[in-house]
Amino acid sequence: MISMKEPNKVIREDEIDLLELARVIWFKRHFILKVTSIFMVLGLLIAFTSKVEYEASCKLMPEIQEGMKSNLGGLSGLAGLAGIDFGAGGLGALTPELYPEIVNSVPFQLELIHKPVWFRKADTTISSYNYFKEFAGFSLLGFIKGYTIELPNKVKSFFVEGDDSVRVDREDHGQLIELSKEEIAFVENYRSRMDVSVDPKTGIISVVVEMPDAYAAASVADLLVKRLTEEIKNYKVGKLKNDLEFIHDRYLEAEGQYEGKQKQVALFADRNRNITSSLVQTEYQRLQNEMNILFEVYKGLATQLERAKIKVKEQTPIFTILEPVQVPVSKTKPRRKWILLISVFLGICYSVTHVLINDRFINFNK
Repeated sequence: MISMKEPNKVIREDEIDLLELARVIWFKRHFILKVTSIFMVLGLLIAFTSKVEYEASCKLMPEIQEGMKSNLGGLSGLAGLAGIDFGAGGLGALTPELYPEIVNSVPFQLELIHKPVWFRKADTTISSYNYFKEFAGFSLLGFIKGYTIELPNKVKSFFVEGDDSVRVDREDHGQLIELSKEEIAFVENYRSRMDVSVDPKTGIISVVVEMPDAYAAASVADLLVKRLTEEIKNYKVGKLKNDLEFIHDRYLEAEGQYEGKQKQVALFADRNRNITSSLVQTEYQRLQNEMNILFEVYKGLATQLERAKIKVKEQTPIFTILEPVQVPVSKTKPRRKWILLISVFLGICYSVTHVLINDRFINFNK
């Protein structure tokens, strides 16, 4: 039979074990302090040698196309008389969820990375590509990462044979983009500095750009927003603009032909003012009929041109800037306080674990 005193005995044994652990930690406190100090020094080195980064952000909201359609119901009805459909199908299949994919695409990144930007620290206007290539400083954290986490990839690339370039299909011009391995690395780094997200409930688009210069971060964020909205607008109404341009060209041709025929009729009438010949009257009537036909074509194209302009204007996306891009006043990286706290925490965890494992191992051997 088990007595009622046995649980108390167990509890006392547990308390003795905890006290023993505390005693071992206190006995090895100097070792723990040394290891923690080493980790703290490493943390300080990482904190003060890491590159300074700034974040610039912007929020914008696209106009709801259905609302625009209802507001321009009269224009839609006018266009409907001509057989023009203002349905949602004309807007294309580009949804806000695909906006980040546009930004992450290679052509989009290449266009931004080669845009000249003012870097206040370097006091120069230079492309981001050349800035990272010429002015990128040393980072202890990046050095450690390059020879620890990224070391297998470096070893693999050293032994794997292949070209130093890669070709990416560019759909907009039907061309090929050829990039070197160095350029690919730059694009990947540049891409990681940008974040575009869309709130599925509100549709608000958030843009965040991180750069080593505050003014450059704001400039790149502004360029990204302008280029993204331009790309979306071109996709949405690209075909409509092509149709508008085609109708406009035909309109100018018809206008020129009509005005030319007008002058021909007037000149014929002036030359044969006092002639009552039936042949002259017949020729005059023929010229007038041709002029009337050209006028009807010209008038019809003028109507189509105005309808095409209305359709382009109606279906062009409108973006409202909720929070404009501002030049950041404080850096976002490195977070030195957090780096120091984490390094001290890791130092304590490592040293205490090391002490307890060694003490258990020694006791086990005894």
